[in-house]
Amino acid sequence: MSDRKDQPKRILQIGNWPPPVCGWAMSLVGLRRELEARGWDCPVMNLNENRRVKSPDYIDVQNGVDYCRKVLRHVRRGYSVHVRVNGETKKGFVLALIALGMARLWGRPALLTYCGGHQQAYFPAPRSSFRHLAFSLLFRVPNRIYCNSEAVKRSLLTTGINGDLVVPIPHFSAHYVDFTPVPLPPEIEAFCKKHEATFFLYICFREHYMLDLLAEAMHRFRAQFPRIGFLFVGTSRRELPPLADYFRGQNLQDAICTTGSVPHDLFLTLMCRSLAYIRIPMTDGVCSSVLEALTLKVPVLASDNGTRPAGVEMWKAGNVESLLKLMIAAARDRESMVARIPEIKAEENTRRLADDIELTCRNSPSISEAELVVANAPQPETVRPRSGVEN
Repeated sequence: MSDRKDQPKRILQIGNWPPPVCGWAMSLVGLRRELEARGWDCPVMNLNENRRVKSPDYIDVQNGVDYCRKVLRHVRRGYSVHVRVNGETKKGFVLALIALGMARLWGRPALLTYCGGHQQAYFPAPRSSFRHLAFSLLFRVPNRIYCNSEAVKRSLLTTGINGDLVVPIPHFSAHYVDFTPVPLPPEIEAFCKKHEATFFLYICFREHYMLDLLAEAMHRFRAQFPRIGFLFVGTSRRELPPLADYFRGQNLQDAICTTGSVPHDLFLTLMCRSLAYIRIPMTDGVCSSVLEALTLKVPVLASDNGTRPAGVEMWKAGNVESLLKLMIAAARDRESMVARIPEIKAEENTRRLADDIELTCRNSPSISEAELVVANAPQPETVRPRSGVEN
């Protein structure tokens, strides 16, 4: 049997490539850099909102047929496949299943990163439901599954898959907080000068960002602290107009500055200049930006989803009073919140992930190896390796 260590190191990464910048994109950029430094051929198939824009940095995706054609082309050329999914979108589920299925059919290592938290819209699901059956199928296709915490792993194991298949590795890594503070764009600088201080939020125009609750908390907070503003970052370009319309309808347009997606150095510069980082969603699991804030000694006011790290000031989802109480505390005594943040050890999780990918790809049997065994075995002459499978 051939030694996979001698095989070409090729892996197709499928996921979000910036812009816009998000946790998935940050993880993918770092992983690609690490694998390429180790000699891997690591093209990225981009599923982000800029996926139809052609670029030398990634493989564009024009539509579903184009996606299938390009994945198939790579697996036939000998590429392993690493795709990302969460429990929030049906389309992402289908795309992941297609890519993993093609990889396994052609005998290539198939890797899946489950990027969601331990409780999302479609998963976990009641055991007798179609959603449970669908994810049970999906999780049985790859050779390896990565997730970002033990809590998420426990959710994945409700489908009955082998626990050894799932490796929890947080996305957050030491290089995430290695940044250079940058000057603020003029419009953001002007907003900050108009306000005594600002809260920092990563926000999108989606249901799980609980905009009604946030707007009510902002109204009540501004009644006491009218010169404290709110910096909104992270939302995609297509969500900017409806987000602006929503807060205009709430008569809060003067209280906010919405930047959309920003480069990571600016993201952390804005975070470090804020009173606190307000984290709204319940579905995000161990969030990289939360760990970034804590590492940089920025207070985090986050919904209690059961998986927040030590040092987070937690409020109860759906409870405006609990969020408002923390906002007022941050405005009056931020120093006490900072003092409660423990030292966060930033681990080299990108390297850990790359190590396991290399190990998994090296140890996963391929069709070409199996065919080589058949070819060398004492079989009738009619038995031949299949043609057309490249190594």
